[in-house]
Amino acid sequence: MNKIRTLFRKFVWQINAIRHRDPLSPRTFTRIFGAPRRRAWNAKRVPKRVVVLRSDEIGDTATTLMLLAAMRAQWPAARLHLVVKPGPATMFHAAPTVDRLVPWAPITEGSALKRQVLTARQALRRFGVRGYDLAVLPRWDFDDTPVRYLAVASRARSVVGFAPVPEREPVWLGDQSQLLTDVIERGSTPLLTVNQLRRVAQRLGVTWSEHYSPAVGTGLFGPEDARRVTGLTGLTADRGLVVGVGIGARDAKRQWPVTDVADVMTQLAETRPVTVLVLGGDVDRARGAELVGILRERHLTAIDLAGKLSLSESAAAIARCELFLGNDSGLQHIASSLDIPTVVVTCHPATGSPWSDNAPERFGPWSRRSRVLQPPAPAAGCMDECVATQPHCIRAVHAADVAAAAEQLLSEPGD
Repeated sequence: MNKIRTLFRKFVWQINAIRHRDPLSPRTFTRIFGAPRRRAWNAKRVPKRVVVLRSDEIGDTATTLMLLAAMRAQWPAARLHLVVKPGPATMFHAAPTVDRLVPWAPITEGSALKRQVLTARQALRRFGVRGYDLAVLPRWDFDDTPVRYLAVASRARSVVGFAPVPEREPVWLGDQSQLLTDVIERGSTPLLTVNQLRRVAQRLGVTWSEHYSPAVGTGLFGPEDARRVTGLTGLTADRGLVVGVGIGARDAKRQWPVTDVADVMTQLAETRPVTVLVLGGDVDRARGAELVGILRERHLTAIDLAGKLSLSESAAAIARCELFLGNDSGLQHIASSLDIPTVVVTCHPATGSPWSDNAPERFGPWSRRSRVLQPPAPAAGCMDECVATQPHCIRAVHAADVAAAAEQLLSEPGD
């Protein structure tokens, strides 16, 4: 091992010194850093060591719980390792389906050749030279990170993933289909992320289950997370209908106005007592304080948790809710993983492209009871999707319609 590390140090020094910076071809990279005898995956095989690699953010990473649960049920004795970015990694510390969590920050600077070799060095440091029977890349969409190179350098005998999208990925990544032993075709129909994961499971020969009891999302938090949430909220059995509200989203155009959210909570409170848990990250503190202020002025019970919880603690808080209302964000996927009745307000017009990065056909909720509210048509200046930088198309979604959808979900019997 020490000799290999020494060779890597010399190799990296040489890369920094040379002027020729063209990347290695995927085929050459595989010969140098990959497993010596790679082979296509046999769905009848039972692996001993499996690594699942995700380069996604919170939402898509949370959906991986469904695939991990299916793999664990199929291969109970296998060692399952999960590679994720440092941010989403914080919510997997209690996941019973994961034997080892491997945080990974993609190399994004330097020449293409340098990034390739440093990615191989990352693999050596994280995985050693033992290798895996199987590496799985569940991401369906384009990927601008060298995660497929990381999968090869993990020395997995079989590397299974979706076909790359070369027109949307950096040129230096090359023909990445050569990095895979098994290429899953992308298909011509837009599917929810979890349904794309079902296709991965089918390719692996893993039996897919639509639901698990308890819900897979319960693995996102532990007892300490639950205790901290209880301490911050003081929730008791007599707090009425507990509603989690996710007020944040990555893009401002996805953020439904706080005043509309307050109107929905006010309408729900007309027929029963309501306690609102306001959830979000550090960047959502101002919106959270604004919403809590409006609700308290209307004499509703509201607890401001925006920016005060980790992802695992946020999952523990959502697990205490009987309804979740949010934007198209990571928290709505956490709510789905917990099978909480979920209402999502999206900026994507009903007449927009189902292939859009905002389309609910691809990124909508997946709990058994869920509703998506979206503008009936694009606002001025938008066509196939909302292209604004501020709340624009989403303003056409009315609070009365969202409240009605929430009431309908609450009236449906749970399993």
